[in-house]
Order: sequence, then C-alpha cells, then structure tokens
Amino acid sequence: MWNCQIFKLDFIIHYLKQIPSIAALIFLYSCAAIQGPPGGPKDETPPELIETIPKDGTIYFDGGRVELIFSEYVDANTIEKAIRVLPTLPEDPEIIYKGHRILVEFPDSLNENQTYIISIDRTLKDEHKVALAQGIQVAFATGDKIDEGKISGTVTYEKASSVHLWKIQHDDDLTEFYQRIPDYVVDASDSGHYEFRFLSAGNYRLAAVDRSASGSPISPERTVVGLPWTPIIQLGIEKDMPNQNIRIPDKMGGLKMTQAEWLTGNWGILTFSDKITEWISAMQIHAIFEDSSIHQPHQFIDPLDGSKLHLTLPELGENQYITFMTNGIMQGEETILDSGLIKVKVDTSTDTTHLSIKAPAKNYVLPIEEVKIVPFQIVFSNLIDSEKSQYPFSFMQDTVPIPFNFIWASLLHARITPLKNWIPKTSYKISVFRNEIHPRFGRSLKDSVKIISFKTSDFPGYGQLIGSLEKKVDEKMVLEVSSMEKEPSTFRTVVNSYGNFDMIHLPEGNYSLLFFKDLDGNDHYSYGTVHPYKPSEWFYAYPDTVKIRTNWALELNQINLEQHP
Repeated sequence: MWNCQIFKLDFIIHYLKQIPSIAALIFLYSCAAIQGPPGGPKDETPPELIETIPKDGTIYFDGGRVELIFSEYVDANTIEKAIRVLPTLPEDPEIIYKGHRILVEFPDSLNENQTYIISIDRTLKDEHKVALAQGIQVAFATGDKIDEGKISGTVTYEKASSVHLWKIQHDDDLTEFYQRIPDYVVDASDSGHYEFRFLSAGNYRLAAVDRSASGSPISPERTVVGLPWTPIIQLGIEKDMPNQNIRIPDKMGGLKMTQAEWLTGNWGILTFSDKITEWISAMQIHAIFEDSSIHQPHQFIDPLDGSKLHLTLPELGENQYITFMTNGIMQGEETILDSGLIKVKVDTSTDTTHLSIKAPAKNYVLPIEEVKIVPFQIVFSNLIDSEKSQYPFSFMQDTVPIPFNFIWASLLHARITPLKNWIPKTSYKISVFRNEIHPRFGRSLKDSVKIISFKTSDFPGYGQLIGSLEKKVDEKMVLEVSSMEKEPSTFRTVVNSYGNFDMIHLPEGNYSLLFFKDLDGNDHYSYGTVHPYKPSEWFYAYPDTVKIRTNWALELNQINLEQHP
C-alpha cells in the first residue's frame, strides 16, 4: 500500500514536470498554425482597412489613440512612409505596429473645428509585399462636422510623384508658402491621379514634386516642381475642385555648365546639364586667363553629344589654369541658361595616340529621305587640320565610284553628300586614307586605308494630321505632337483663331497630342515657378493615341478641350 502511494506520487510529480514542455509544444504548434501551408497559389490579394476605432467620420474628436484594423498582417517596414496625419502636426504622431492593427497616437492639443485626416498611401504592403489597391483617407473632426472640400486632378510625370497643398494663412503666405512644410501631402497613383478630401473652406496653393521630395519645403534651386494653371484654388460655396492638372518637367531649372576638361594642346571641352543645340547661337563663352585677361575661344558642339561644347584657344601663354565663363540666357522670366564659372587645369602634354573613327558604328544603317539628300557623317577622335586634309575620302557602291561633295562641318567631323540621292536598302563603302588626313594632335590613322561599310534604310513614310477644335481660339494655342518612342521626336504647330490645325510630313508612327495656351509666346510649354510665383500654362492632353500612316491624312474634328473629371 505504501509502495503504491509512492508510485502514484512519483507519477504525479513526473507528469507535472512535463506540463511546461507540453505547453511549449502546444504553443509552437499554434504559432505555426498562423502561417499557411507551403506551396499553393501566390497571395496577390491587397490588404484592406476593415475598421477604425473610433469610427471614420467621428466628430468632437479630442485626440488620443486611433486604431486601424486591416484584413491581414501588414509589413512593419512600410508603415512609416505610408501613413501621414493631415494637416501636418507640429510633431509627428507616434505610430505603433501590432500585426494587423496599427495604432496612431494623436496629441491632446488639436486645433478647434479642424478635420484631421489619416492618409494611407500605396506604400503600405502586407507580409507578402502586396500593396494597397488604392490610397485610403479616414477623417476625424474636433468640431461638429467633417469638412467636405475636395481638390483632385492628374499629374503627368515620368517618375513617381507627390502633390503638396498649402492652406494660405495670410498675405505673406501667398509668396512664401513653399518655404514651409505643406499642410497636406498625397502621392499620385501609378496613373497620375491624386485627390485631397475633407478640406475646410479657404484659399489653397498646389504643387507637384518628385516623390523623393515628398513632404518637404520646396527649394526653387533644387526641387523639380510643377504647378497648376490656377494660381489660387478657392473652396467655399464650391466644395469640389477637380481637374487641377499638373505637369512636372523632366529636369530642373535652366541649363547649367557642369564640367570642364582639358584634352590636349589648346583644346578643351565643356559639359552642360542637357543639350544646348537650340541655344548655341545665343551662348557667349569667355576664357579668363590667370592675369585676368579675357579671351574668346572658337567653339563648336560635339557632333555626337549635344550637351558638350568643344573649345580651342589660339594662344595659351604660360597659363596653368583657365576659367571659363558662360553668360545667362533668359526668355521672359524663364531661365534658359544659368550663368556660371568653372576652372580647369591646362594639359599641354604631347598626344601620341593614333587617330580613330568614333562614328558611324559597325553595321550602321543611314536613315535616308526621298525628298532630300541626307549627308553621311564621319566623326573622328581628334581635331582635324582641314586645310591639309582636302582629299581624304573615296566613295563606292560595290565597285562603282560615286560622285560626291564633302565639307568639314567642324574640327571633328566631315559630312559626305552624294550628288544623286541614296538608293534605299543598299550597301556603300567610304575609304579614309591615312596620308590624306591630318590630325592637329597625335598621329594619323594606324592603317593606311580605313574602310567604312554601311547600308541605307528604306525611304520612310509620312502622313498628315488635320483637325479642328469645337470652339474658336481667343489666345495663342500650340499643338505639340510627340512620337511614342524611346527617344521621342516632337513637332509643334499653332492652332489658328478658328481652331483649325494642319501638320504635314509627320513620320509614320504613334503620337500623343498636347494642346497648351502659349501665354509667354515661346512655343514651349511653361511649367510655372514658385519664386517668383507664376502658374503654369493651361494644357489639355488628348486622351487617345494618334496613329499616323504613310500617305494618309488623319482628321480629328470638333475636339472638345473642356476638362472632364
């Protein structure tokens, strides 16, 4: 009997000792059960906001905690960038992650009669990296009503963009608004659409920026920014202001001189932030020597890169450094070229390299035209002494010599033009003779004869675009037609006062159409500036792709330029 009791006691003690292990196994099993079994279809269902505590639309909100409950666990790493409280608070609210719940801690000191918005953009993702289907906004009011104002539109930009909104507080805010953090910020969708909701009555200014600058004050010198054509957006009796459309430029401000390099002898090169071809006739480049004397270099654009400008100086003296100075170019209030200075070390060491041909590349196909003779261009690696290089080329089709003319278009490249037009889809050869071509620096070609083989394209097809607007035009209206290629070609024409336009000789292909009011008369769309403040020019993007076909005249009649939500 005693032995039996001892056995029972030992068994109970042993069993109790196992309870923690058994509990641990149960816990591990239950944790593992949260995860779905491996395999099966990939989860592509976006997370959804299923509830807020307090409820969306709550009035007499006095701050404290707001709980956002989602349909599934969200990725903790995406929360910080995805959630904003609008209008912007003096200090960012605390945001706490709780799996499928997110807690937003508001301060107790909120403005009276103010609608506060929790904005959740598509940066928020679930555990499987699936983003929200669309942005979400929920509203809470400290007063007795939720504001109902709304501003919406579309941003046109090649990259991801954000839209900033400021409520104008006083007169100085009309000109200085961009210097402070915006009151409201939303990200434009993949299609460019944006929407501000729950706005109170008042006057607002709007701007769109690259998403990398989202939520920050705007620096006119550093921020790529686009503005609407409406300078002040007024919410009052009219509570819904759609079609506040914005275009953001691909680059910021005017052209800038970014780099200077001395190549050899009296030859240097300047690099600009973008192509300068259109403005070269207005550009003034001066060279400042170490004794402060100013000299005018000879200049020409690089035949392969329109952002590079080659310079030669007749005399260098003993200068070890030269400073290049560019003038500024203005067109109205728009800066085309920033003035600037850049210093470069002179390198007059002897060049011993052989001359080479930089263009055309191997297997080159020359695009030709039926109505004109397109010259063939040869670009060299070194400056050519054109006076000594009078007969450096011969030109053949198979074994038949081709009569031609040629000119030295610059110190780096020659243009060869046959007397009769090119034959489509035909092979040609041009020979370059070492003894007949003389570089200014270094040695001539390594081979006695360099053969350039190439082919011609077929003649391209051209079509015509004819159209009319539904209403007459009372201001200068420009139609901009852009090809939908990797490197688009752009064509412009002025719409006449009756609303008619006619564009002939458009290359075959697909195009987008943009109408804009050319208020500054420069034939280019103006995106607006924040300092001094100037709204953009009004524009209308034709919604359909236009296809131009060879020998066809496409008619687009009675185009309605009214903006639609």
